[in-house]
Amino acid sequence: MRKRIRYADHLQLRLRLRRIPRYLPRRVYQRAKELFFDNTTENFIAVAQARYGGKTREMMVAFSEKDDEVILITVHPLKPQQKANRVASGRWIPHETEKKQTPRQI
Repeated sequence: MRKRIRYADHLQLRLRLRRIPRYLPRRVYQRAKELFFDNTTENFIAVAQARYGGKTREMMVAFSEKDDEVILITVHPLKPQQKANRVASGRWIPHETEKKQTPRQI
């Protein structure tokens, strides 16, 4: 069963302030190639390439999951080295999900 995706009030404000298209956070979440757990906020982080501000760049979406829904909390472009720094500091921990895992080859 697919979970319903909902935009938090904070995300809606960020979309207006940063002039980010409304579809972009959902697309980043759905197309994420990397997932992390943020130790500071205790939210999950989805990272994917997206076109924003005339450039293709890495974007992050913070989200939480409940029984039947995903709540997207905030979105912003990642600065160069920002992801690597957060992983190196231990703030972001790589997170695997069942749908992202591939079976081992024997």
